[in-house]
Amino acid sequence: MSEATTPRFRLKPLHMVGIALLVLAGWLGFTSMGDSLTPYVNVSEAKASGRNVQVMGYPQNQGTVEAGAFRFTMRDEMGQPIEVLYRQPKPGNFDQAISVVAIGAFDESQGIFVADDLLVKCPSKYQEDTQAAK
Repeated sequence: MSEATTPRFRLKPLHMVGIALLVLAGWLGFTSMGDSLTPYVNVSEAKASGRNVQVMGYPQNQGTVEAGAFRFTMRDEMGQPIEVLYRQPKPGNFDQAISVVAIGAFDESQGIFVADDLLVKCPSKYQEDTQAAK
């Protein structure tokens, strides 16, 4: 009687290197993507995070421009105030803003949120003016 032989699958060294490179590329892509995500947080979480985050809030004043930087105060949805420093000129539509998203990080040494980018949401020109309707 002859013994049944089962074929064995063997990986060639070149295949093993290819698989290792694919796994490494996937891991690097996943970790770098996770670092680049900026989650939405409230003011207290922004102060504690120490990394880039997005804080949505409502402007409390028209702000001031000092040496080319724009500084203003906003309150998040919980009512917590935070001072924001944006090292760019004041956005042209900021005076009409109903809400602002500041993207950046909290600087503990200055006690201020330093924004790399500001997203300003203005009322839609397509919405009815409630005062005109009255």
